[in-house]
Amino acid sequence: MNTNIFIVYVRNALSKMATNRGSSLLEVLMAMALISVAITGISGFSTASITGMSVSQKMTKAVTLAQDQIEEVLRMGYRRSLSGVTTSTEPYGSMIDAPLFKRTVVVEAGTPAPGMQTVTVTVAWDADAHATSLSTLLTE
Repeated sequence: MNTNIFIVYVRNALSKMATNRGSSLLEVLMAMALISVAITGISGFSTASITGMSVSQKMTKAVTLAQDQIEEVLRMGYRRSLSGVTTSTEPYGSMIDAPLFKRTVVVEAGTPAPGMQTVTVTVAWDADAHATSLSTLLTE
């Protein structure tokens, strides 16, 4: 008796398949439009994500270059011979490992108080469109 029910079920399914011959052209076009809108949204997100990663990489490199220079200044220590403001710049292309960056070191003697020096390292990139700075104090 179970086999009879199965046979009736199969016959009904086959008859429905015979009457439903496929999707209409309108349904196919709507599905394609929906898929293309979804793909366009995903590609826009990917572009923004890649741009953000590029900016992050440049910022990380700039902070690393500034920190390296701060450490070098700290290693050299307080320089008694300095007076006033001393500025030194490594222009674009002068740093072998970072040709797309410019680094400027400003040492202000007697700032914020006598016997102290303020050292500020600024690293710029993208033709000075972006920059980051780090500062430290040196004492006698």
